[in-house]
Amino acid sequence: MNPTITLLSDWHLRDPYVAMLKGSLLKVVPDAQIIDITHYVDKFNLLQTALLMKSSYLSFPKGSMHLILTNMSLNSTFSPVLLEHNGHYFIGEDNGVFHLMFGQEVVLKGCQLPEGQMNTLEQMQQWIQLITTGKMNAKNTKEYLTFKRMFIQESDYNSENQQIEGAIVYIDAFNNAITDIPVKMFKEKGQNRPFTATIHSKGVWKMTRHFDCYESVDDEMYLCDNALGYIEVASYQSDVAILADLEPGDKIIIQFGEE
Repeated sequence: MNPTITLLSDWHLRDPYVAMLKGSLLKVVPDAQIIDITHYVDKFNLLQTALLMKSSYLSFPKGSMHLILTNMSLNSTFSPVLLEHNGHYFIGEDNGVFHLMFGQEVVLKGCQLPEGQMNTLEQMQQWIQLITTGKMNAKNTKEYLTFKRMFIQESDYNSENQQIEGAIVYIDAFNNAITDIPVKMFKEKGQNRPFTATIHSKGVWKMTRHFDCYESVDDEMYLCDNALGYIEVASYQSDVAILADLEPGDKIIIQFGEE
């Protein structure tokens, strides 16, 4: 089976850098399937990166290699870290993104290449060679256990107030606003109760309807399930994030009523 390599970055596609990276990877693994998850993460935004990678990597076969390139400079100032999790390989800088992906309480174990004169790109190429040829061993890697933690306010359910507090994390290409509230949390805590969702941006926006998928509801903002597994703020065939002036970081509170 041809190896699968995915790329996720904040590089965008105006410049040739993504294509150059793909070309350099094909020199190492000519039969690789290189798949773009996205290159339109907001610049340096590790929270978006973590959400998008965490939500998409299980769509690929086990053994896939996922290159996390957000906020990465291809120079000799740092060494990329390799993390194996759920049968997948993740290669990226230890900048906190791994704990953002898998949770602060998860014990992460990985390894690094021994320090050398290679730049970051060359190190990633060597990682991929070692993985695809099955030659990873103690001689060419060193154990890595001290993954950096980034402490951020995550979505949470307040049982006393019967509400979920979260935030908008990502604006997709259709200008729908994806929150950090998992669909599973919304449904388990909500139990089909009526609710009012309030977003404070430059204005105050309220929603009282939820759908399992994107629906043709005219002239109304509503909540729906996004394919990434998170609650989305949408409006039918409308650029809701632009019209409502929504941005990543805007807070959302979902207040549940009685049965």
